[in-house]
Amino acid sequence: MSGILVGYDGSESGRRALSRAIAEARRSHARVTVLSVANMPLDPEAPRFFGTLDDMSPGEGEPLSPPPQVVADLTEARELLSAEGVDPDLVWAAGDPGNEIVEAAKRIHARTIVIGEHHHGFLSRLFGGDVDAEVQREAGCIVILA
Repeated sequence: MSGILVGYDGSESGRRALSRAIAEARRSHARVTVLSVANMPLDPEAPRFFGTLDDMSPGEGEPLSPPPQVVADLTEARELLSAEGVDPDLVWAAGDPGNEIVEAAKRIHARTIVIGEHHHGFLSRLFGGDVDAEVQREAGCIVILA
């Protein structure tokens, strides 16, 4: 059975992506995994080479807990999918959304990625904020923009 990864951020375009993922799952009998990404400019797992030892947090090195917004997004996604009879896997990541979506798709061996289409302006594209394009460029599988 092939998997479907759907990126969800609680937005209207995210809800469109969930709807499209439901249709794809029904058509192909695929398992749905919902990913919510906490957009973080720095990789929380990478060693730091800035500041002093005093700027280390008390829980440094322990597993990260999902931020409240990610929990809310995944809870909403579960409720929306469950209402349609789909029992999803729920995962989260912290980092650059485009990269995290691609990496999660590789981890679960996704056949398809479904993400909401966002309309990005010139500055967003200029400074690397076009998640849609990054995922399409790097995915290595079918990418559906909803």
